[in-house]
Amino acid sequence: MHFILMLVALFALLILGVPIAIALLISGVLGYMLTIGIDPGMNALAQISYSDVNSFVIIAIPLYIFMGQIMLKGEAGRDLFDFAQRMTRRLPGGLVIAAILASAIFAAISGSSTATAATIGSISIPEMIKRGYDKRMAAGAVAVAGSLGILIPPSISLILYSLVTGASVGKLFLAGILPGLMLALLFAVYTVARTAGGSFAPAASPTAPAARGAETGDEIPPLTLGMLGSLAMIVVVLGSIYAGLATPTEAAAIGVAYALVLTFGVKRTLGARLLGLATLDSVKTSAMILMLIAGASVFGNTLSLLRVPQDVASWLDSLQLAQWQFLIAINVLYLVLGMFMDASAAILVTVPILLPALQALNIDLIWFGVILVINMEIGAVTPPVGMNLFVVQSLSDDYTITDVLRGSLPYALMGLVGLALVIIFPQIALWLPSLTH
Repeated sequence: MHFILMLVALFALLILGVPIAIALLISGVLGYMLTIGIDPGMNALAQISYSDVNSFVIIAIPLYIFMGQIMLKGEAGRDLFDFAQRMTRRLPGGLVIAAILASAIFAAISGSSTATAATIGSISIPEMIKRGYDKRMAAGAVAVAGSLGILIPPSISLILYSLVTGASVGKLFLAGILPGLMLALLFAVYTVARTAGGSFAPAASPTAPAARGAETGDEIPPLTLGMLGSLAMIVVVLGSIYAGLATPTEAAAIGVAYALVLTFGVKRTLGARLLGLATLDSVKTSAMILMLIAGASVFGNTLSLLRVPQDVASWLDSLQLAQWQFLIAINVLYLVLGMFMDASAAILVTVPILLPALQALNIDLIWFGVILVINMEIGAVTPPVGMNLFVVQSLSDDYTITDVLRGSLPYALMGLVGLALVIIFPQIALWLPSLTH
């Protein structure tokens, strides 16, 4: 009964427009007070909120966010897109593939899908439209490729998943690399197939002279120190982790220091004003995520007090589902959730409930974490929420939200293909982590 009242309170608050972090906090406190009384419930609120946020792992979240903001304000996106153009200039649909490649690389810097989509989109979409690319394809490709930001390490979503499940952050980061690269490759293959003709719409191919020039190497920017320095960020952060020199949290601090030296000292693209803006944006984003962690912790602890995870595990056990049947049901659940919730909220709210069932079915938590995040990637470009769709649409008046949605649909379908491959072939996610044993 108390659980039902909690859910009613949660959904009522969300319908009223209350931020999800506050809604989780209020409904969790309500459940505690109904179960153990008002005073014990309020005491538990303070203890749980403090203890769950006071974690060495969580320190990595604001650090990675700050690192990404420094690189964003320091024009790393331009460097990466220019580098990607050099790599893809001879391929059909080279600029679209360059945007996809730049998104994959920037994902390894920012850890955020919306930041990746906004940064790469603001640079690449006007360039693609100017050179004759179909505007729907240009916007849709960036919206979907931007979602790689929550899968390719360092990923805020994978850090939160580690916090909830106790899985190794380092192994989760490794597990996200190959699936992320595979998805980027699938997006690129679709782009080549469509722009090269065949059974795909030829209207997507660039027709303007400027577009043809892009494919033959004209107007390709020269290799610069800024490009190499931005690319080296990936080696600095991930290399320090897997060389055993630093923990993921310490690597985040190293990444911040490197980003400051690169943008403030070497490239000189980050002044005091932009550094202040990067700091302010980082504080805002970090505060939002930490509030979400605190609210979800109270909500999750209340569910544990009410034995909801154990009851869910017992119910699933009574259904006698095979592992593959459970995975199909869970994938459908997360695909639907992704339409309405962002990845952080979905992970913090649902994973504690499902964790006993995952353990009972002997599902590898590293593998499941990657599956979950890919589902949420697809949700990031699915209405009605589909945050990346709105982020990309806000970048220009040359296209509508319908254009972005229509352009992203084929790429989202390729994302489903990638999800199926990771489910059918778990070693795509688990091979790199297995090398650390």
